[in-house]
Amino acid sequence: MNALDDQVKRALVEQIVVSASEPEVRVLMLTGAGRAFCSGGDIRGMGQRTPAEMNQVLTYGRQITEGLSNLQKPVVAAVNGIASGAGFNLALACDLILAAPQAWFQQSFVKMGLMPDMGGTYLLAQSIGLHRAKDAVLNMRKFSAHEGKQLGFVAEVLEGQPFDDQAVAYCAALSQRAPLALGLTKFLTNRSVDGTLRDALDREGLAQGVLAATEDHKRAVNAFHSKEDLDAIEFTGN
Repeated sequence: MNALDDQVKRALVEQIVVSASEPEVRVLMLTGAGRAFCSGGDIRGMGQRTPAEMNQVLTYGRQITEGLSNLQKPVVAAVNGIASGAGFNLALACDLILAAPQAWFQQSFVKMGLMPDMGGTYLLAQSIGLHRAKDAVLNMRKFSAHEGKQLGFVAEVLEGQPFDDQAVAYCAALSQRAPLALGLTKFLTNRSVDGTLRDALDREGLAQGVLAATEDHKRAVNAFHSKEDLDAIEFTGN
């Protein structure tokens, strides 16, 4: 069921670092093998960890969430099935969530005498609102893919088959856009929830000035004036 055990968490942290350092990686997509996206933490190890071991588990979770948030590239969660507990929060840490029709989401922590981690208390409240998030967590609400779309945390429900092919095509289309513009847009949008309108305007002014001087922007302007297809532009990240 693709539980987030220590080995998987370490691998995710390493992959985020690798993705950040490779210019040819334009979009990072996370999905699960089989019928689950991620069933959450590894229950087999729960209740047996020392405080030091538990601290390491939480550190891995924090590194994943912060790594995905700080990655200057879009991160897409392709949720093909169950996204429960930490699996739900892993999806929320991504920039966009694609869901198969059979996917479902649940904050299942309290039944184990725990609370959401990996930023779940923050990410869910930012996504669906404070009181809805409290209801979802305290009552362990189970959301279908379409309910997630209605609430706003799912970007698209990909009907039809195969789901993986549709998700890859979605990411491929996203990867064709100007990488610097995508990265800065993500960065400033993430920061917007913690600041004021004035903060946002200041950051936008600085970032837009940088983007306006890029070759990608000039390429797009030239294509527009030449009446070329803007969707056909090959952006280089310069």
